[in-house]
Order: sequence, then C-alpha cells, then structure tokens
Amino acid sequence: MLAGENFADAEDLEVGTELLNGQFLIQAKLQSGGFGTTYIARDSLARQVVVKECFPAELCQRRGKIVQPASEEVGAQFQAIKSQFIREARQLAKLVHPGIVAVHQVFEENNTAYMALDQIKGADFITVLEDEPERVNNEFVSSALHQCLHAIGFIHQNDVLHRDVSPDNIMIDEDGHVTMIDFGASKEHTDQSRPTIFAVKDGYSPYEFYTPKGRHDFSSDIYALGATFHYMITGDAPPDSFERLKSLTAGKPDLYVPLVEGEWPFDYNILVTVDRALKMRQKNRYQSAAEWLEDIEKQPKKHPLPRAMIRFDPNLENEIARIVEITNTQLDKNGSSGTARQIKAAEAEAQRNAQAPKTLVDIFGNPIDDFERWQQEQEAEIETRLAALAGEDASNGENTENTNPAKSLLSSLISRCFSKNRGTDPATSNS
Repeated sequence: MLAGENFADAEDLEVGTELLNGQFLIQAKLQSGGFGTTYIARDSLARQVVVKECFPAELCQRRGKIVQPASEEVGAQFQAIKSQFIREARQLAKLVHPGIVAVHQVFEENNTAYMALDQIKGADFITVLEDEPERVNNEFVSSALHQCLHAIGFIHQNDVLHRDVSPDNIMIDEDGHVTMIDFGASKEHTDQSRPTIFAVKDGYSPYEFYTPKGRHDFSSDIYALGATFHYMITGDAPPDSFERLKSLTAGKPDLYVPLVEGEWPFDYNILVTVDRALKMRQKNRYQSAAEWLEDIEKQPKKHPLPRAMIRFDPNLENEIARIVEITNTQLDKNGSSGTARQIKAAEAEAQRNAQAPKTLVDIFGNPIDDFERWQQEQEAEIETRLAALAGEDASNGENTENTNPAKSLLSSLISRCFSKNRGTDPATSNS
C-alpha cells in the first residue's frame, strides 16, 4: 500500500496523556507523517524521549484516545499496518549503531501501537539547509555522506530496508554527528509476502516505489540517499523518478542533469557517485553502501580535465569546395589581378625548370660533365688504393700521412672534388 503526502486532519493525543501505565507522559506534538504521529514525551526516569504512534491518517480515526479504522473496508489494512509497525519496531530495537536512532520500548495501547525512541538533538537536513546554508560546505557534505552510508550499510547487513530515506529523516547535531530516524516504513529485505506501507516522496523515491509490482531492494535506499544529497548539494530534489521514467519511455532524454556537469563547489568524487546512485535502472546503481564508499575512494577529488574531442564536421568538405569554387570564379573574372599574375608567373617558372637540362654534381657540388668517365676514374682510384693497402709497408719510421692508404684514398677523393673549384690540391698544399 502507498502512503501519500496529503494526510487527512486527525485529532492528536492531548498533552498530559499517559501511556503504558504512566511510563510515558505526552508533552508536545512533534510532527505527523504517513505512518503516524510523533510526540515529545517524558519517561518514568524523567528523560525526554520521542514516542511514535501508529496512525495512518488515511485509514483511521480517533475516538477519544482509541484509534479505529475509518471504515470496515479498510479494517484489514489497518490491522496489517499495525502488525507491521510492531514487527519492524521490534526488529529496529535490535539494531544498535551510532548512526541509527535507538528504540527503547514497543507496546500496544488504544487499539494501536507505539514505540519510544531516543530524542535526537540537532536539526534535520532541511532545517540546516534553510537556516544555516553556509554550514553546508564540502567538508559537511562529505562527512555526512560517509556517516549515512555506514548507517545504511549496517541496516542492510541486518537485512532491513529503510524505505523512507529523505532530508527530513536525517538529523545532524552541532558536532556534525548524523543520525537516521523514522524507520516506520522499514521492512525485512527478504520478506515479500506481508502487506506493507511505505512512503512515496516525489524526488526522493525510486521509480519502483510507484508500481505495485516494483522490487524493493538495497538499491532503493541507495537511490533515496542519492536524492537526499542531491538536495544538500543543489538545494533541490532531483526530478521525480516517475516523470523521468515517462520521459525515457517516450524516447526523450532523461530529465536528470548530472551533477558533474554543473559548477558545484564540492569534490568530484562526491558528485559523480551521487549521480550513479540516482541511476534509473536498479542494476546501474550501487548495490550496497559498501560499494558506494569504495567508489568514493577510487574517484578523484578534483574534476578530471575534459578530453579534447575532435569532431568531424560533415559540412566541412562541402564548405571547402564552395570556397574553392568562389576563388576560381574570382580569378577568372580578374585575370589581370596581382594574384592571377603571381599564379601565372609561378606556373611559367615551373615549366622552365622542367625543360632545363639536368646537371650532375658530386657530393661537394662540383659539376660532372662526363658521368661515365668520372665513374671509371673513381673505380680506378679505389682499385689502386686497395692494392696499396694490401702491400702496406710495415716500416714504423715513415710519415703516417704517406703510409696510410685509407687516408691517402680519402685525401685523393677530396682533392679531386675541390681541384676544379680551387685550382689547388689540398693534399699537396702547404696552407
């Protein structure tokens, strides 16, 4: 069964009402919700506590202190919800964690059920963002997210789903300690047989909460937590998941704009992981709080620089062709222009160069008039030098310049190349 956000007006317990044989004294109403009404009370040890009454306003009414179904038609639903309230409250009482509100007592009275919990000091996320927006900085969000993930992870490890994670159900004190409250919609993860009541809060509920056959699992709480921190980062809840689903089903873009595409003053690893938690398909979200925490550590804190993307413009080729056509047309019209004359002069120079006879030169730039004769001279010189190398004089007293055939060969080649330009053989010059 779904509990809407518009609740019928109901008479509250009067201040001074005693419950459980005087163990709890009602002092003030705290708030009303889809599952019941919470009060500030004083217990038998003079401590202030919170007492939550099972009072689904759409299904019941009060006659004095007695709570009754609004009609015979909803009587079975009311009894089922009351049984769920008691069952889940007893289960929650077994969950002892610094990030989860502690349950002290669960009891039945006035034809309904009650639970007594710790009174948490501080304010909920909505109050903090509205009254102290300067407090919600990067350190605040990072610390709060880590604490919430540890608390949610502990709940899931005990096979319990919260199913009502939202900014108004997370308290934080002046020291930054976070406590999750309002587990009235919680249920065992593996129990799909019993009738249940849960909240549907636009912007915070995953799409599976909108369908009767939707599968509720750990990723459902993950989505709601992601939506909660989207609110803390931007000041707004993300687009309603049901509207997102309709847009996607119609073949339109997702209404959700990823946080990493904005200029939010928070670490990249926070933004990118909140984005993943808010994926529409359950399998694309984090499947556990531990997986989310692990990804926070893996992702960089600073936004990675966007990759330079080279995009091919399909109109580029057509644009180049258009420019060339315009240029050619302009040249045809103004053949006497300076540009046209330059082009014609360049074409004439290229033609002359193509018709000019080619002159061979050696490696030093000396022209070779008769290539075959020059090649024969080189081969003869090399054979002569190689023969001299084979019969090398072993005497140590001779000058190295004259007795080293390799150097003589090199000197001869160099002199042959320079002789026509300088008129002097470097091998025999004294300079």
